[in-house]
Amino acid sequence: MNSSFDRLYLFLLLIPLITIHEFAHAMVATLMGDRTPREEGRLTFNPLVHMDLFGTLIIPAINIFLLPGGFGFFAWGRPVPINPSLLKNPRLQGILIALAGPLANIITAFFILLIAKVVIPQDHKLSELFATFVLASIFLAVFHLLPVMPFDGWTIVKNIFRIPDQWEHQMGIFWFIAILIFLNLPPVYHFLEFSAYHLFMVLNLLSGSPLHR
Repeated sequence: MNSSFDRLYLFLLLIPLITIHEFAHAMVATLMGDRTPREEGRLTFNPLVHMDLFGTLIIPAINIFLLPGGFGFFAWGRPVPINPSLLKNPRLQGILIALAGPLANIITAFFILLIAKVVIPQDHKLSELFATFVLASIFLAVFHLLPVMPFDGWTIVKNIFRIPDQWEHQMGIFWFIAILIFLNLPPVYHFLEFSAYHLFMVLNLLSGSPLHR
């Protein structure tokens, strides 16, 4: 991200991508019999109900506008409330609900690539804008699959290994600070970058899109 427009574009992109992500959690939970997301008003594409002040606005804004690299893919929305007692198989369905958000972002990325294939000529000036959209969506999916609390990857691990909820509550704010430090470690960043770019290449190949990054 070199220009102010690029940074603003990336920042604004995160809002619809997070909305899609959280809506997917709410939709899958609802389809599996949990009425809580609907009752809490989360079964909607209205971004205002999914945005988290810290995770959607403050942290991305700091990363994008203040840090030298302009790295802003560390973002998240308000967690969709789930009532496991309303699920027939809480462990398995909990995993599927957690996977729904990242999968929605990957499907969105693939859909944008298909659109690009139809509407964007090779090396057109719009290619970079579309490519940024796709990469942001993929990176958000990869980021949320990290097996660290409170992201979707952690929910998957928690259900697989039956980790009690009390363990999360005991960690509190210290765990959250540790996560922010962990996510900014160069090996973690490079792993996320490597995974996202290679998934971008795979989806690009499958879609036959003219985009490149």
